Amino acid sequence: MRKIYEVALEIAGPVAIFNRPDAGSTPISYPVPTWSACKAFFESVAHMKGAYVNPTKVAICTPVRFEHYATNYGGPLRKGGQIKNDDNYQLKAIVLVNVCYKVWGAVHQFESRLDQINTAHALQETTERRLKNGQTLRTPCLGWKEFAPSYFGPLREETSNDKSVNLIIPSLLHSVFDKPKMGEASPYFHQNVEVRDGVLSYPERPYA
Repeated sequence: MRKIYEVALEIAGPVAIFNRPDAGSTPISYPVPTWSACKAFFESVAHMKGAYVNPTKVAICTPVRFEHYATNYGGPLRKGGQIKNDDNYQLKAIVLVNVCYKVWGAVHQFESRLDQINTAHALQETTERRLKNGQTLRTPCLGWKEFAPSYFGPLREETSNDKSVNLIIPSLLHSVFDKPKMGEASPYFHQNVEVRDGVLSYPERPYA
């Protein structure tokens, strides 16, 4: 049996959004980060072809608080008339504010790499070293690129899970693709996911 290599990080910021696919034209955040969002946190630190981080648990360290958010969009996805007249599109959303999360994950090595170097161990060591040194592959974000974190790094002793956060999420997106890497679009949802004492343990997604 191969050793399980674990990693952990903490991320905090003033604004976050983890989009619910059923929200329609007005983006609405889940009350917690999705599995995919947590995977992206780790991938902003380190990335290797032979292994990936499977998020296992997240601790919500601040009360869940929603706020209305609006911004002016001036990109290429505007309607033709808006682009012609140089009009911005006002995008409204319901976001989370003052968030802080501790995220744990297990490093998985792909079966095709098991007879080669220990890529899982290498990814663990690289992730821990870069977090300690404040290094990343790309700037991490809390959902949208403009929602940059105020803290991103190793777990801090002064923060802990908020035990007042207890809720059931009727339907929670796990991931959009059918493989952890290089997959095809195939959204998968978990039903009645529980957050207890501020902690959510992510259910596994069955992969073919």
